[in-house]
Amino acid sequence: MSTILETKDLTKKFGDFTANDKINLTVEEGEIKAIVGENGAGKSTLMNMLYRQIPPTSGEIFLRGKPIEFQSPRDAIQHGIGMVHQHFMLVPSFKVYENILLGTEIPDAKLRFLVDSKKEQQECAELVKKYGFDLDVNEVVENLSVGQQQKIEILKMLYRNVDILILDEPTSVLTPQEVDELLLQLKELKAQGKTIILITHKLREVMEVSDSVTVIKKGQIIGNVKTSETNEAELAQMMVGRKVLLTVQNDHSVQESPETIYTVRDLTTNNTYGNVVVDHVSFEIRKGEIYGIAGVEGNGQSELVKLLSGMMEATGGTVHYKGEDITNLWANELRSIGIAIIPEDRYAQGLCKEMTLSANSIAGSTRSDAFKKNGVYDSKKIREHCQKLIDRYEIRIADFDGTVSQLSGGNAQKLIIAREMRSQPDFLIASQPTRGVDIGAIEFIHQQILDFRNRGGAVLLISSELSEVMSLSDRIGVMYKGKILGEVDPLETSETQIGLLMAGAVPQEVV
Repeated sequence: MSTILETKDLTKKFGDFTANDKINLTVEEGEIKAIVGENGAGKSTLMNMLYRQIPPTSGEIFLRGKPIEFQSPRDAIQHGIGMVHQHFMLVPSFKVYENILLGTEIPDAKLRFLVDSKKEQQECAELVKKYGFDLDVNEVVENLSVGQQQKIEILKMLYRNVDILILDEPTSVLTPQEVDELLLQLKELKAQGKTIILITHKLREVMEVSDSVTVIKKGQIIGNVKTSETNEAELAQMMVGRKVLLTVQNDHSVQESPETIYTVRDLTTNNTYGNVVVDHVSFEIRKGEIYGIAGVEGNGQSELVKLLSGMMEATGGTVHYKGEDITNLWANELRSIGIAIIPEDRYAQGLCKEMTLSANSIAGSTRSDAFKKNGVYDSKKIREHCQKLIDRYEIRIADFDGTVSQLSGGNAQKLIIAREMRSQPDFLIASQPTRGVDIGAIEFIHQQILDFRNRGGAVLLISSELSEVMSLSDRIGVMYKGKILGEVDPLETSETQIGLLMAGAVPQEVV
């Protein structure tokens, strides 16, 4: 194989912060190159420079041995480099073929100011057939699954004849079946001569589909290995700098109490458009149990969490905690009765980035007398409290008096967990607890959740990571279009079976 893409000393600085430091990357033609690293390591910044969404501060990019300087993403596409972002850029009300050709419409031969829809449909149908993608080019995008929408994004780039395809976390919102299908399609694209750069944190997928792996840590490349000569444990150790447990050590023999501590009955709510987004959801959680909720993002999980954590109002149904009706209580009221909350978005709902660590460490407990002296906040008590959390939960900080914005994603998440566990709650709502968190912090957070369960606490776990839900949970409810379609035992259920539920198919045994 010959080198198709290369960078030499590619550097990107944002003020005094160096996001990428003299990156020397080599990508061979026709290979699948995986780029892995902790959250904030600089992977996406590097790809955005290759795609010219941001300009490099210094260094060079070589395409087929020749130095090149793109002026825009459009310029990069014209030179054969395309990128599929984690968040899709589609027009929901447009049809598949209209999205594929958006910006490159085919004009009518006679009336140039009109579009030749028939020819567009024909060309897109041929493109779909050529690459073996199962899509109806006349279907409206908003009617399609997330996996099908991702195929459209890939086809957009293939229509523009790109030779190098960059995929940023492409499996983060897919069902297990869609993940398997995508990986097969990537192999097919490789067989047809395409070069693929895959950014992901899922090491199983790296091992299954890639030819080589580049590991980035703190903006620098610390390793380049052939996939056939490494393994998941070795890659994880390179990323984090120490050995990491890649599997959750969950002792399912720990018996939950027969006492039900949390009950949700027929919980329902509408969004601002009047659409039902949580539809008569019911479940129970016992002491010493982790109840997981799985599902493709956008099926009501976010709204369910908001209902249960006081950020959204139910239009029907009830929530009971220890026998008391707590439906539609505010977040501070929930905390006062022993419920802890790890929110879905740590910055929008859990922390104030511009406030100090100490101030964030008492958020949600500002009315407590524990941090006051004669009715006035006692800064010494608050600082001592914050330091205890930092020590106990191994939160890595650069400046105690600095702001949360200076923390990595993993350490910011640790601060939330430390704060929520401080009051020794009996019930924990954990929504996407490891989203955007590196492998080392994931291991720590998983252990904290298990330790809480093993002490007799009850947990509601909502995660888009199916492997996380299956490894941590004692029971799993699967959400689809606002409803819980089925409830399964993770020890007796496969990812395939849960994946079918996530896609809306109801196996007979869980009906």
